[in-house]
Amino acid sequence: MKLDEIMEKLGTGSKTAVSFVGAGGKTSCILELADQWAAQGKKVLVTTTVHMEHPKLLGRTGLIDQPGEKVREALETPGVVIAGTSSETPEKIKGLTEEDYRQVREQAQAILTEADGSRKFPVKVPGKGEPVLREDTTHILILAGASALGRPLEEVCHRLKFAEKILGSQSWILTSELLGRLLEKGYVEPLKKQYPGRKIAVILNQQDLLDEPERVKEKIETQMSVPVFLHSREEREKCIHMILLAAGFSRRFGENKLLYPVKGKPMYLWTMEKLEELQKEGFAHSLVLVSQYEEILKEARRQGLTAVENPHSERGISSSLQIGLKASKRFSCQGREAYYMFFVADQPFLQKKTIGDFLEAFLKSGKKIGCMSYQKTPGNPVIFHESFVPELMELQGDTGGKRVLKRHMEEVFFYEIENLGELEDWDMKKDTGTEK
Repeated sequence: MKLDEIMEKLGTGSKTAVSFVGAGGKTSCILELADQWAAQGKKVLVTTTVHMEHPKLLGRTGLIDQPGEKVREALETPGVVIAGTSSETPEKIKGLTEEDYRQVREQAQAILTEADGSRKFPVKVPGKGEPVLREDTTHILILAGASALGRPLEEVCHRLKFAEKILGSQSWILTSELLGRLLEKGYVEPLKKQYPGRKIAVILNQQDLLDEPERVKEKIETQMSVPVFLHSREEREKCIHMILLAAGFSRRFGENKLLYPVKGKPMYLWTMEKLEELQKEGFAHSLVLVSQYEEILKEARRQGLTAVENPHSERGISSSLQIGLKASKRFSCQGREAYYMFFVADQPFLQKKTIGDFLEAFLKSGKKIGCMSYQKTPGNPVIFHESFVPELMELQGDTGGKRVLKRHMEEVFFYEIENLGELEDWDMKKDTGTEK
């Protein structure tokens, strides 16, 4: 069920203040509901009482550390306004000051607040002082992710010790009934006492992961005194941009390794031609090659590819990555959800089928970052959701996308391959087996 439909069932007034608590997709649900209401002509304020992801990491603009008057002005017309203050963690924001919040809340027709932290776990049982709700809250939506069901509780639950106070300290596999009990005892009963009169509901997110979602919902409801709704994030069609980085200096190799012959043709051509085939088969919306070498640029253009020169290769791989991003963004996705997939040109034995299988598995995973790996060691290629573009554009020097990947390990899908040879890049001539 769509979130605006859920809110319609619960009933809303002229002023609606919804606090999102729990785990399993609070931020994405907030933005989804905000967009739905904005499309209906509402003025929607999005903020937090704890911490939430910085708007730039969500592919959004926001009013951060701006005076209340400026936020109020932004709310004079229909749309979504994300507002807050800087956090000690650059990837997060905190809420508005109480003074600014009082100043802007009357201008908004709807206020959506992230009022709980979950450290990316799909389930949470709140601790002391959690969640953090404002007194003007009219609705409380308690989220849980269906991905937690059938898994050991210690793997999926934030604030495990508070869950064990409810269920006991033995090892538990999380069932529908146990989830309902945790949410009822952990959230619903305390919230009813502390915030009487508010409308409370549970949203089981990620329903698309369930074989029998209605049956799961019914089992959860047996433990609950509030309504339970099923929800899946509205899926946008995916738009894949492939970027081949072929601008390195090959200092350890002793010559330009990208032009070094491997089984009769230059090393870079092996990957380039496989990617070209994948694009023609519909796996990608665009393919961009970045290089400092005229011979490589000329051949790519001859084959009809978009080839972009990097005149500043001495600045490191970050410069090629960013040039590739800028070139790829010229290919409009027309509202589709964009992903940027980076390849290096010195992996001649990476197979076309492996690339295709990885991409399909990644898109099914629901994660926002993906990479191939061997025995849990990440390698190339790497793919990023559009929300990580601001971080990628801030990289400097010879630092690639793996720095961004390591900041967001909870968002990473690892695709294990069996043949290490596919991921090996050739940094030295001895790696080719042809050194004399």
